[in-house]
Amino acid sequence: MRKAVLFSGLLLISCSFLFAQHSNGLGSSGRAVGTENDDPSQLPPKQALSEDEPEEPDFAFIAGGPYTQKKNSIQFIFPTQWGRRTSNLSGGTLQHAEFGTLLRTEWGLADRWELDVICSAEGERDLLGRRKLISTFAVADSVVGVRYRLLQESWAPLTLAMGPQIILPTGGFLSGTGMESVGYAWDIATAKDWGGPVFAYSSLNYTFFPSVRAPGLTRRFNLQNVFWGSALGLRPLEKDRGPNHHDVHIFLEYGLGREEGLEADGPIRKAAETVSLFAPGIRYGFLTRTKKLFEIGVSFPIGLNRQTPRGGVIVQLQFENVFGYRPQ
Repeated sequence: MRKAVLFSGLLLISCSFLFAQHSNGLGSSGRAVGTENDDPSQLPPKQALSEDEPEEPDFAFIAGGPYTQKKNSIQFIFPTQWGRRTSNLSGGTLQHAEFGTLLRTEWGLADRWELDVICSAEGERDLLGRRKLISTFAVADSVVGVRYRLLQESWAPLTLAMGPQIILPTGGFLSGTGMESVGYAWDIATAKDWGGPVFAYSSLNYTFFPSVRAPGLTRRFNLQNVFWGSALGLRPLEKDRGPNHHDVHIFLEYGLGREEGLEADGPIRKAAETVSLFAPGIRYGFLTRTKKLFEIGVSFPIGLNRQTPRGGVIVQLQFENVFGYRPQ
């Protein structure tokens, strides 16, 4: 089966889904990040932000958050990941590596409406002993979506956002980075904050490709992917220093997904894989007096089954800005 790196999240990022192994295409969205002033998980205890102040984003690596961008604010999310798995094959050692990167852009259309655009590239490499079997890296499918925040914790027991996504066939089937067919997805994300040092995110992304055809064949296949991720977040540090704000968040995440692709061993047929992983991570955020937000984080996903890379690393950068803000 041809395999490729999958980001989402997410990601997430849905999500999303930043570390799942995938078959010929993009299965879930990167994870979303928010800036509205009712996101309690990003506020220091007993501290509120002004209406025009962006919050520390709901940054997680596997699970996505429901905090949509504030109106006229933009955020760029840039994760890069690498993972590997070693197995025995034909009396030799097969070393499988996956790597990829993406750029997710989030724009606040209104305080509850958000536009998301995801562009990515991914690849893989297989070594059998010292012999290179596969080495690819190419542009992957792209995602355009919108999200609407239905519930928020200022008046509901949790925050909930959801919305549709369209997957554009910018990747290639033969390179393992796309389906060469338009796909459709639905992304759901929730969050709950109990106050103090603990908060949580959970997200679900479902993707459907209604008409996938392998090169040279007339038969078409319907392919479906689903990915769920949850994150428990801790705040060991929230500190103001002068006009700037610093924070450190720790994440313990779990992701589970089922992904369908086309297997090329013999006659082309549909096949499915399950991915399962645990990912501890940490991130640092810095908010300036002009309300520009910079943050960096690292996560170390651990595969829990044979279909998921045994170990890896995700490094993620983010930048956020609210247009038209003037310091007091």
